[in-house]
Amino acid sequence: MTWTRKPQGNPGKYFFSGQFYITKGVSESLSLEEITAICLDLKAFVKEQNGIDYLQVYECADGRKVWFIDQLDADMIASGEFKPEDNHCTLLLPEEY
Repeated sequence: MTWTRKPQGNPGKYFFSGQFYITKGVSESLSLEEITAICLDLKAFVKEQNGIDYLQVYECADGRKVWFIDQLDADMIASGEFKPEDNHCTLLLPEEY
């Protein structure tokens, strides 16, 4: 299946650079190839934009959606106020939010 990134709601300084997590719902409903394609697209978009909104939405041709949510932006990471384990992003189904 083909997944398309939807236009982001706001600009941002999120880099999705921390630990990557996927939820049970995503792991059970998407193939490894689909997850990999979404990750590669997201990383390319981050590089192209030099930071993006914390929430990225991907939609499949069949109408399903997944959300990619980052926890810390560049300023938060640089502040040193957060532990390294706080820097993570999650790929999830909207109903798992």
